[in-house]
Amino acid sequence: MGRQLQMKLTEISRLDKNIRKQTNMHFQLKYQREQIARDLHDGIGSQLTHLISRLDLLAYNHKEMECQLAALRDFAHETVEQLRETIWVLHQPELTYGQLTERMRGLLTRISCDMDCPKIKITAYGESTALLAPQLATSLFRIMQEGVNNAIKYASSTNISVCLATDEKSLTLLISDDGKGFNVERAALGYGLLNIKRRAEELNGSFGITSSADGTDILVEFPL
Repeated sequence: MGRQLQMKLTEISRLDKNIRKQTNMHFQLKYQREQIARDLHDGIGSQLTHLISRLDLLAYNHKEMECQLAALRDFAHETVEQLRETIWVLHQPELTYGQLTERMRGLLTRISCDMDCPKIKITAYGESTALLAPQLATSLFRIMQEGVNNAIKYASSTNISVCLATDEKSLTLLISDDGKGFNVERAALGYGLLNIKRRAEELNGSFGITSSADGTDILVEFPL
């Protein structure tokens, strides 16, 4: 009886140590995320804001360069928006699936406002209150962003579709376009697609791409 009690006490002590270790790691990660968010906001964010102000001033004083400076200013604005999205995610201890999809919808709406073509639409299936880890949410957001940007730049498409779906076991992201496509077997993956592949693999996800003359599909799936 005494031996069994000692074994139980030892097991309880071991579990208690593991719980305290995991709790400590959680708080360390939370602190690191908040510190990175502050550094991004106070450092890069301030520098980009200053850059935009300088570009506005230069465009005002040099009318002959107004178009080129306006393009640079728009690029800087886009970078600021991307930075804000990253900071927002880093500040969240956890996110819901609904929050992520609405954030994606907001970004795609802003992109669409500046273009007549291609048309971009997003659909989402699954429970909006499902919780996602910040790292997974960040990777999904960046993968979506990279995939859509690639389609805009290279596909010559008229339509781009972003579809998300989640259930108890997995979360899937499909980015499709009706562009000119390319030979996946012969063409080396560009930096953007390689980046998507790495982001998926880092979180034990899968990455797949199919392409033809009818368009390109990028499929990423993460286990939950």
